[in-house]
Amino acid sequence: MFVNSNRNMKEECTFKPIQTWGKPYGIKEPIDRVLNVCTEDIFIDMLERQLDYVSPATYSPIASYLPYRRYLVDWMSDVGERCSLHNTTIHVSILFLDKIFRSRDIPRGKWQLLATACISLAAKYEEAEEYCPTIPDLLQLTKLNGVGHTSLSFREGELEVLRFLGWRLRAIPPLHFIGYFLAKGATFENDSWQGRALIEKIPKYIKKYADFFSNLTLQDYSFQQYLPSKLAAAILLASREALQLEPKWRPELVKLTGYEENDLIDIFQHVWAYYEEQFPGHGCRSTSPRSVQDNIYNR
Repeated sequence: MFVNSNRNMKEECTFKPIQTWGKPYGIKEPIDRVLNVCTEDIFIDMLERQLDYVSPATYSPIASYLPYRRYLVDWMSDVGERCSLHNTTIHVSILFLDKIFRSRDIPRGKWQLLATACISLAAKYEEAEEYCPTIPDLLQLTKLNGVGHTSLSFREGELEVLRFLGWRLRAIPPLHFIGYFLAKGATFENDSWQGRALIEKIPKYIKKYADFFSNLTLQDYSFQQYLPSKLAAAILLASREALQLEPKWRPELVKLTGYEENDLIDIFQHVWAYYEEQFPGHGCRSTSPRSVQDNIYNR
C-alpha cells in the first residue's frame, strides 16, 4: 500500500521538513528552501511517470538478451564512468536499453551501437550540455569507429533508439527517488548507530550504501519486477540495516516514501540476499562503507 499517494502535497509543501516526530540529521537547511521549489511536486511527478519504463506489467524475465545483460550493464557503466557522467545518467541509459531489448530481438551486431546511443541520449537528457560526450569521442572510446561507424551512422543509431522509445526520454530509475529521500533526510537525530549516537559521517555513509545497492540491483534484471519508488525505499531500508541504524524504519520514513516497513520486506530480502550472494559474509557483519561504492564494478 502506498500511503501518501492521494494526499494533496501541494497544500502541505510549506518549506518545512516533512517529518513530524524526529528532526533529520545532517540537514542544515530544507532542500525546498535551498532550491526555492516544492520538491514534493517533483516527487509526485516521478510517481506518476515511473511506470513508463519499469513496472510489474512490463517485466519480461524470458527476454532473449537477458543472458548477456550483465555484460552490457558493466560495459555501459564503464563507458559512462570514463565519460565522467553522473551515476543517474548511467542508470537511465540502461533503462533505455532494457525497454528496447526486452520487447525486440535486436541483432547482436547492433548491440554496441544501440547501447552507446542510449548512453548519448541519456546524457543529453540528464546532463548539462557542456558535460555531454561528443559523438567523435564516443566513437573512439567505444571503438565503434574501428568497425566502420561514422558520426552519420551513429546519429542514425540515436534516431533508431528514439523511435523505439517513442521519443519519450523521461525515465525514472530508483536512484532518482533515492536522491529525493536523501535530500529530505533519511537519518534522524534520535536514531542510534550500533547503540551509540550518530556521528557526522553517517549521512554520507547512508548515501554510499544507497548508491552501492542501487548499482548492485541495476545489474540483475529481476529487480525490474518492482516499482522504482518501492525498490528505492527497500534500498534505503537495506542501507540503514547495513549501517546498523535503529530503528530500521520509522514513521517519518513512511511519510517520506509512502511505504510501511511491511510493504518493503519481500523486496528488502531480495536485495539483501543478492548482496550476500555477490559479497559472501558481508551481510552478516557490520561493514565499513569505506570504498563500498567502488566494489560494485571491481569484483
